[in-house]
Amino acid sequence: MVPARTALLDKRLYFCYNLLSKGYGSREYQRVGELNLRTFQGRLADIRLRVMDRSEVVVLLTFIVLFVFFVLQANGFFSAYAISNFLTFGAVYGVSAIGIAFLMICGEFDLSVGANMAVTMYVLILLLLANVPALVAIVAALLVAMSLGLINGLIVVNSRVPSFIVTLGTMLAYRGIARALGRGRLINYPSATPPGIFNWINGPLNDFNNLFQPAGNFRVAILWFIALTLILTFLLLRTRFGNWTYAVGGNPGAAVAQGINTKRVRLLSFVLAGLMAGCAGLLFFSHRFSVNPLTGYGMELVAVAASVIGGVSLTGGYGTIMGAAVGVVLMSMIEQALASMGIAQEVFDGVTGLILIFSVLANTLMSKQN
Repeated sequence: MVPARTALLDKRLYFCYNLLSKGYGSREYQRVGELNLRTFQGRLADIRLRVMDRSEVVVLLTFIVLFVFFVLQANGFFSAYAISNFLTFGAVYGVSAIGIAFLMICGEFDLSVGANMAVTMYVLILLLLANVPALVAIVAALLVAMSLGLINGLIVVNSRVPSFIVTLGTMLAYRGIARALGRGRLINYPSATPPGIFNWINGPLNDFNNLFQPAGNFRVAILWFIALTLILTFLLLRTRFGNWTYAVGGNPGAAVAQGINTKRVRLLSFVLAGLMAGCAGLLFFSHRFSVNPLTGYGMELVAVAASVIGGVSLTGGYGTIMGAAVGVVLMSMIEQALASMGIAQEVFDGVTGLILIFSVLANTLMSKQN
């Protein structure tokens, strides 16, 4: 190792001697500078490509930076209670968001997930009030949610009408069904001791919460959110169906040429989005034990915004479930932090809109450069 280092040092000294004594001067320095510049530009290009392949890294870094900022600026934000609040509420909306992200990667939209959530919850509470066993009521409600997603998929696949328009119509239709089921009124589950299965779905993690002072508000929904995120990530990245989903969203014509049944893939993606909306409704009900006609209102916009912020392409074929999951937690954190700082809800809406626009512009610019 020592002779090698000595030889390298001799070469560097000889190069410097040539520059100083043989008159190469600025031209040689310019060549060296150009070489270094090319190397630097190559490294930047390599970093950019790596970031594009890991879009969730960008939103994760954004989350960390904003979290540190809010810890320094918002009183009481760095507490178990505040953190558990934005994680719990983010988990409920996040379950729906990861379903929407999967569908958007397939190249489709579903604006009816909020109304689907309301219908699912009304079906669940009405069955419970009719003394149907809790497990049977839960299964029936989730089947209804999947059926509503299936209806969306059948209309889109067979009519060739853009899913944005189709699900905009079904959003209004499903919201009307929810109003009809509840007769336009709030329904509460009257029992003081609801079935124990709901504690497994979204009960408080009391033992863990009591470790903090003041106590936290961590709930089982966070664990379900993490589990479902991992399952959908595995489905998207490690299965043949996931590869088909990327192919259909990225280039449907090429997918057909490769023998992929694009209609079936799109249809199953709609069913999956409906199922995730039903699961979100189940988590919400297990916490509040009530439902009203406006339950889930605006959730579709939160899901789409979280997916885009997490790096999912609006045109399909690109994105990750992890990115959408971090995106929805980021939005929940911003809402909680602004509330802690005494800032109005309207400001949160504006901030979310700006972040969404910035995310779309950034994704578009990086895609063009690629």
